[in-house]
Amino acid sequence: MLRSLAVVAATLAPLYSTALAQDSKPAAEKPAVTLKPGDPAPALTVEAWIKGAPVERFEPGRVYVVEFWATWCGPCIASMPHLSALQREYRAQGVTLIGMTSVDKNNPLEAVKKMVAEKGDGMDYSVAWDVERKTNAAFMKAAGQNGIPCSFLIDKQGHVAYIGHPLFLDEPLAGVVAGTWNVANVEAYSALQADYWSWRGKAKKDPKGALAFIAELESKHPKLAHLTTQMKYDAAVAAGDSATARRVAAQLVDEAIAQKNASALNALAWPIVDPDAKVESRDLELALRAAQAAVELTGSKDAAILDTLARVYFWKGDMKRAIELQTQALDAAKEGMRADLQKTLDEYKAKSSS
Repeated sequence: MLRSLAVVAATLAPLYSTALAQDSKPAAEKPAVTLKPGDPAPALTVEAWIKGAPVERFEPGRVYVVEFWATWCGPCIASMPHLSALQREYRAQGVTLIGMTSVDKNNPLEAVKKMVAEKGDGMDYSVAWDVERKTNAAFMKAAGQNGIPCSFLIDKQGHVAYIGHPLFLDEPLAGVVAGTWNVANVEAYSALQADYWSWRGKAKKDPKGALAFIAELESKHPKLAHLTTQMKYDAAVAAGDSATARRVAAQLVDEAIAQKNASALNALAWPIVDPDAKVESRDLELALRAAQAAVELTGSKDAAILDTLARVYFWKGDMKRAIELQTQALDAAKEGMRADLQKTLDEYKAKSSS
């Protein structure tokens, strides 16, 4: 089980995608940073609102989050469930979250509209299409930000309160809503994030140190506890603690289900059932729960996820169900996947007739 789930960490990394080439210059040529926490927020320049009511201006007394993303950005997509959860939590308290995206050769308006429609409640917040790249320049370039996803928290007075990865929005957002957040905290908060990324990378080499860091983080910053699950798993694997690894893996599945994150669920289930993995004990019930939820979330239309669920039933010895699901996977697959899926289907049929 420990080895079978070791690839789960890859589902969350890298956590940033590199910004477009036209957004970055050699270090010596970078313009001075002109937008920092505490500064008045720039105005939005929006050509079209893909989802949600238009925001004409940042109204006093309301809180806004402007998050920059693109359809090609894997970490942006991975952050969508968390952003949706934050919007649902704070919507009634006057918080409006806006996913802002801009034109580039890999991010046309048609692709944005398609993704927003397909995600449905998976993007449970407003989505805006920039006028050319004017809003991107006013926020991202002005703040010296070259990676996405990147979020800008706007307080009730219309000032920037936080700039950074949306996974760390919880604490400053709660503080801004409550009126307790101070931009003087930003430097220390950034240092905390740097420590977090460092320990994320060292958890497997120093599990005891990682667990100590996790305990301190959860104690001092309970709003960020959602960030520690993966690190706990990595530390448990490194320490050879299979019981803890199983428990935390189950927690990861719970979180992915709550966030309606089908790709994360599939990433949790597949290593357990991967026939090429050297697994001493396959936790088939956990894999079944994760894969079934992923199939439901994707409406039985994702070939790779159907393939995972079929493999679960193969290991459980239910060849009839495995063949049914693998047939569905083959029907849903694009041409590039069909040969491998057909080979697996033939394997199941041969096993069933033997």
